[in-house]
Amino acid sequence: MDKLHLVFAHRGVRFALDASHVQAVVRLPELSPLTDPTPKVAGVFNLGGQLVPAVDLAICFGHPPSRLRADDFVIVMAVDGERFGVIANEVCDAAHIAPEVIEDVGRHPELLASPGLLVTGVAMREHDLAMVLDAGALLHALPPPPASLGNGDLPLADGVGACVSIAGDDAGVLRERARAMACRGAPVEEADDNVFVVFRLDAELFGISITSVHEFMHLRNIWPIPCCPRHILGNMNVRGDILTLVDLRPLLGVAAAQPPAEVVVVRSGELTVGIAVTEVMDVVAGAPRDAAPGAAGRLEVHFCTATGRFADRVFSILDIAAVLASRALRVNEEVR
Repeated sequence: MDKLHLVFAHRGVRFALDASHVQAVVRLPELSPLTDPTPKVAGVFNLGGQLVPAVDLAICFGHPPSRLRADDFVIVMAVDGERFGVIANEVCDAAHIAPEVIEDVGRHPELLASPGLLVTGVAMREHDLAMVLDAGALLHALPPPPASLGNGDLPLADGVGACVSIAGDDAGVLRERARAMACRGAPVEEADDNVFVVFRLDAELFGISITSVHEFMHLRNIWPIPCCPRHILGNMNVRGDILTLVDLRPLLGVAAAQPPAEVVVVRSGELTVGIAVTEVMDVVAGAPRDAAPGAAGRLEVHFCTATGRFADRVFSILDIAAVLASRALRVNEEVR
């Protein structure tokens, strides 16, 4: 089964991370050194009261520490309830990677002399190669997580440590970012809402927080369910489990001009359903904007909490928990 990966570049090498672990993509803030310097960690930053270690992959693979710049990123990950960040020079795209296209890293010695246990393989993507990282192995390579800070605390240090090398005049920019991320009362959970899966329903674009998305798949072999309303397309067998497919177009007021071709599997509480969509477009990062009046045009906007931008278009961000809890999606008919 293809899995969605976030592809990024650092120090001239492309990497891929399982997108289900990605919570946010933020611009690099100032990093403060740990009290006891630890290999692999360039430093830590305060994200709404929680200290997040930032991994420098150059250090992980035996190279000198990276020289950090204001246009770098930190990919914030969550694995087994723990948060950490991975420094990236560039966030490239999101891609579905099938297991059969991931080769043994030993076949590509030109990429890395000693990958250790952090790399599970090399993904062949057209003319590009990307090293597939093991998020769990990255977590286990880190020291115990730092303690949380109180909401009133400022970023950790007045300066950066010897392990954090800053390029040119970027230090001031990074420090201001760090202060903004650590501002009083900023909940850590806000970072979860900065990465969205963007999909198309016919001509309209929508987004769902990646934290609600379990996986993606092609729509196939639907079993109709008797006596169900039109928004229930049927069931699909997914590795032996039955997945109910929902068409959101009647609820959102989108004209059904094209048959859906893909499925976004979402989870809300104990409920798992498949959202039938025309096309999964991409995974994008960015702070959501308040929904402006008429931003969604003629669409029903009761479930559209905000908007975001994808390329040169605006997409409506759905509150998927509210959508799935809506009375409009309930099946009330009784089979006699």
